[in-house]
Amino acid sequence: MGARDRKKKFRASIYLLCGLLMAAVFVAGCKKNDSNPVGDVATTTVSDDVADAADAVSDALASNNGGAIDEVNDVFEIAGGVTVGGTLGKVDNDSTIIGGQYDSAQVAWILSVSKKDSVSSVYYGAWTRKYWLQFRANGIPQEFRRTKGVLADTIEHRLLDATGYFRTPRLMHHLTSLTSDWIVSDINADTVTINGTYSWSGIDTIMATARKGRVLDRTISLTFENVRGPRGSRLNRSQKTSGTIEGSYTATVTVPGKAPYTVTETFTIVLGNGEASFTIGGAHFISDLTTGDH
Repeated sequence: MGARDRKKKFRASIYLLCGLLMAAVFVAGCKKNDSNPVGDVATTTVSDDVADAADAVSDALASNNGGAIDEVNDVFEIAGGVTVGGTLGKVDNDSTIIGGQYDSAQVAWILSVSKKDSVSSVYYGAWTRKYWLQFRANGIPQEFRRTKGVLADTIEHRLLDATGYFRTPRLMHHLTSLTSDWIVSDINADTVTINGTYSWSGIDTIMATARKGRVLDRTISLTFENVRGPRGSRLNRSQKTSGTIEGSYTATVTVPGKAPYTVTETFTIVLGNGEASFTIGGAHFISDLTTGDH
């Protein structure tokens, strides 16, 4: 083979090698793009309506602003032996039973509770609750948790009236209606169980920068399914609460410059490790049961 032929063959080998290298880079680039498909990006981007709903659900649960978990904690504490004329404990806010009135005709107590929480200038809440509460032993109502030596095994608990206001960096909330109807069982065991319904309505003004100025007139309905937690001390109780809550969300949304419209969502909340895990509009959220942050 002549020198000219050897040079041609060498150049051909170089071209082939370069071509193979470019092909390898192209394939590697395609594989890299495959690891970040459009679908993954979509899961991190939620609509304003979904973000509004997630905020509302998280705050409807949060114990520091009078959400459902605050009422859960009250019931667990009463099941643990707090007297109906005593004071409910809180970790970081004031919590007091203003008065407990016994209704002998109904064999039930009416408890008036007032609370407030001010963690900082951007976290503030104040609310009142009026509970109807009846102790039962083997289905028979009795005046106290322990009456004439008989220890109650169940509490029937209802919310008769409520007021409330809170603000967070996400929203400002004014409560318009709140009801609950729970059967609290196993009150003599270390772990108490709640089943029943809870409905929260209010007006929320969104404060989050990207959605600021949106106003929601919304209702969240919750069905508690074996929500369990420890009776007694209130410390770290949210971290020890578990169970499932089925929920629905309806809101009339007003956006400046646009006609009002309605949003509806359904969801399932799983409680555990101090958090609420739920999915709305295909987006998954995990919120703190104490603060509502997510």
